Amino acid sequence: MRFSIERFSINRRRFRFAWASVFLCAALAFLCGCAFGADVGDVRDAGDAGEVLEAAVRSVDFYPSGARFVFQAGAAPGRNFEITLPGAFQPDSVRFLSPGDVSSLRVEAVTRDLWTPPALVLLKFQIDERDRRLKLYEARKAALEQTKAMIGSPLPENFGGDVKSLILYIEDAQAMRLRIENELVDLDSDIEKTAKELAALQSEYDRKTPDGAENAVRVQGMAAAGAEGPLLFEAFTYSAGWGVRYDMSLDSATGDIGAVMNARVRQNTGLDVSGEFAFHTRQPSFSIGPPQIYPLVVDLQMGEDVEFRSATKERAIMKQAAVNSMEPDAPAPQVSATLADVSVKGTGSLKGDGTPEDVALGRFTLKSVPVLVAIPEQSREAWIVASMDSIPEPLLPGQAELAVDGAATGKSAIPEYGMGQTYLPFGMASRLTAKKTRLVGKTGSSWLGAGILEDGYTLEITSGMDVEREVTVKDRLPLPANDKITLEVTKIDPAPADRDKENRLTWKIRVKPGETKKIVVEYTLRHPGETPLTYH
Repeated sequence: MRFSIERFSINRRRFRFAWASVFLCAALAFLCGCAFGADVGDVRDAGDAGEVLEAAVRSVDFYPSGARFVFQAGAAPGRNFEITLPGAFQPDSVRFLSPGDVSSLRVEAVTRDLWTPPALVLLKFQIDERDRRLKLYEARKAALEQTKAMIGSPLPENFGGDVKSLILYIEDAQAMRLRIENELVDLDSDIEKTAKELAALQSEYDRKTPDGAENAVRVQGMAAAGAEGPLLFEAFTYSAGWGVRYDMSLDSATGDIGAVMNARVRQNTGLDVSGEFAFHTRQPSFSIGPPQIYPLVVDLQMGEDVEFRSATKERAIMKQAAVNSMEPDAPAPQVSATLADVSVKGTGSLKGDGTPEDVALGRFTLKSVPVLVAIPEQSREAWIVASMDSIPEPLLPGQAELAVDGAATGKSAIPEYGMGQTYLPFGMASRLTAKKTRLVGKTGSSWLGAGILEDGYTLEITSGMDVEREVTVKDRLPLPANDKITLEVTKIDPAPADRDKENRLTWKIRVKPGETKKIVVEYTLRHPGETPLTYH
């Protein structure tokens, strides 16, 4: 009897074809059930009745922490309806914009079965594909190991072949064992690679899973018989936010600052959205009471516990504040600038998986004069500063990516600037260096006698630039904080362009390529000799 190799041979092509067929069928089945709203039945009670509607995003207003979504749904007049929103939305924020179009409104938070957000459909598809592939690899490995064990088992007692058949049997078994071991090595490599891919994809999926994915917000009601057009309603989520990010590039020759203002946006609702968005700089207020001042009552103490009376009064105030907080919130502002808010608009597409993305809000140009500012006491490199008489429009606070002549120079935080702002820093000028050196007296000590201190320093500005540049140099003299201390300036060469009331000095000097300019400052401090000086 001859051992048949074909019976144990591995047809990898047939294996791959079968796997691909299973994968394709499963993929099609998966995609058919991933549309938003398709799983509404997961959160419906068996006795619920009403038309199940899909809600489309009509507009989005972003706030520093949160977003207001406006949805629309086409409900038949006079019919009950049901809409399911992701669990990231606040149930108590759902409000129909035309209340008269809806009656018997009911909004509640409910649990739902496993839901794949539209923003994560592709990622879930990749996870399932890797999981199926891993299971097939592991099943194949188990089958091969079982076959390998069978080959290594003893010959049956009733083996009746001759010596030649036995030799052929052993040879075939050895060849088969070698082929199995080779494929097991390949399978181990495939299993390890697929397991790593699956773990990475699952980690990404968990990180991007929307807040409240295990929950849903169910909206039920009846569309009024006279309702016209789609039903519009809003819902607020805290799973969103935005901040300003600028790209600013200074042209050192013209002083023009080309700037692009972007909204760095994130939203983790699970819904992909696109279109024009409104970005507000102030958080909406959901509980606003009228400003009030309570009377300050004074009375004679007649044995009554004043502490108890004060606590009673405070509780009354807190109770009134709680009533005031129940006032209905005002509609979100719809204009670009109001007394309470500034908003900007931008168009883009945003994933609902929480990934930060940029939406361009517009471009603008600022006119400035580039200035090089050296403060040797603080840095060996000079600052590049854009000096402006004014800024035509206020700048919203945010982060700025800075560049000079097309080369990136760093990042900066931009506060909220108005008409009076005159300087914008643009990084460091590495080819313009500054150095500060303390002077030492001829005897090796600056003390000439009790209570008299002679001191000073030199400033050196060295240019490695290609052209002559004007440099603004800043330093300071001691500022006496006690009338028992007097300052006498004995030498400043060259004279400063400005000395303010706090003894800060400013020079305007021109430095040629390769040149070093020196500034010398000397002064004397007189003070009571028994008391040492301190600087702060």
